[in-house]
Amino acid sequence: MNKAGNENRSVRNTKRRLRESLLNLMNLKPINEITAKELTELADVNRGTFYFHYDDIYHLLHSIEDEFFEQFNAVLNDLHSPSDDKLSYLTAIFSFIGQNNELCGVMLGTHGDIQFVNRVKQLVDEKCASFWCSLVPTAPKEKIELFNAFIISGCTGIVSTWLNGGMKDSPEIISRLVFNVVTSSVEKCIG
Repeated sequence: MNKAGNENRSVRNTKRRLRESLLNLMNLKPINEITAKELTELADVNRGTFYFHYDDIYHLLHSIEDEFFEQFNAVLNDLHSPSDDKLSYLTAIFSFIGQNNELCGVMLGTHGDIQFVNRVKQLVDEKCASFWCSLVPTAPKEKIELFNAFIISGCTGIVSTWLNGGMKDSPEIISRLVFNVVTSSVEKCIG
């Protein structure tokens, strides 16, 4: 770090290698089976350096997740309300997930972090509740909550399948798929 407390290039590079190495290891096994020794060896970072930046592997994981959610919130907050342009809003969400495909793929995978998935669901739930309400303004709150839970779980499955399949379709195509499913079923389900 420099005198102002900002990270220099070397620190950013070290943290990047640690993050990439943790995600690579989480593709292979659960986080509770990953040791600091194997993480630092894979990242080619001294263990003392690792412990200078992080308390343990879970601290590293939480810092990765927190950075993701900070950026995800910024993306969602920079957009207009989802009720303004529903397709663009969905496209922005899927584009962000596509840009963060390594992290999202690991977190939705076999050795992922269910807390991460639940945080994504909660954030999307908070941001998209008005989306469904705008499609069927007279729908009862209870039905909207059920429909929202169904759509969010379905979108989680779509994201997982999309990422595991190598993201052959663009975020725009995936967004259009979700948009069509939602708009063709929302009124029938909650109207």
